[in-house]
Formats: sequence, C-alpha cells, structure tokens
Amino acid sequence: MNNDIYIHYGHQYFDSNLFKPIKNYGFVKPEGGLWASNINAKYGWKNWCKDNNFRECNVENSFKFKLRNGSKILKIDDAKLLKQLPTVNIPYKFSWTNLDFEEIKKQYDAIEVLISNDNRLYWDLYGWDCDSLLVLNKDCIEIL
Repeated sequence: MNNDIYIHYGHQYFDSNLFKPIKNYGFVKPEGGLWASNINAKYGWKNWCKDNNFRECNVENSFKFKLRNGSKILKIDDAKLLKQLPTVNIPYKFSWTNLDFEEIKKQYDAIEVLISNDNRLYWDLYGWDCDSLLVLNKDCIEIL
C-alpha cells in the first residue's frame, strides 16, 4: 500500500479534463500526464524552483493527492534500472535516455524518479531536474 502524499503546483485543484494522455515526442519527457513531487522529497519541485528562481510554489496554487491502492508505480532510484526499461529511437541522439512512455503506461500508472538517490539519473534523464512523480493514468489519482 502506498501512503505517500504528492503535491502538484500550478493548479488549485485537479481537473481531469485537463489531463492529456501520455505520448512520446522524442524528448526525455513525454507530452501529457500530471507532474508532482512527494511532499517529503529530498529535493522536490519546490526546492528546484527556489534554487533556480524559476517560479513561486504557493500552497494556494497547488493540490495534494495520493495514488489509489493497487496503483502500479515504476520507481526509478538507480540509473542501472534505466537499462531494463523500454526506450524509443529518435533521429538525433543525445546522451540521455529516451524512455518509451507509451509502452511503460501499459504496465504502470505512474513513474517516480528519485534523482536525489542517484545523481546519475540527473544526467541520464536530463530534464527531470528533481525528485518527480509523473502520473500516467488519471484514474489512479485520489485527491486529499
């Protein structure tokens, strides 16, 4: 059972109509989904935004949620795990890993990347700048 609580900044509440399906587009991140960080993350989105003067992460413009019991979470906390996951070939090659999110969503409801557990993940998934959760399946979200 997953009792972790996540926070999404940028919206006051979850609107399932705004949730776009996951789609590969030749970058280290997909289109669609819902991005969040664990409220207890060692280095979450709020930390990254503050350190990089990116944007304010206000509680008034956020919502918290859990993942429903039985949700399947792909937890990536070690760069070695990336070698076991499906990837997409893109016409131009960068040094980072381009995961096949459309394939992954067939087995998982969310992906949690813990950059703070293995700094290699920062470079292998360049653009996932902090400990992050990417929700692939909107039906697994349980608003608190």
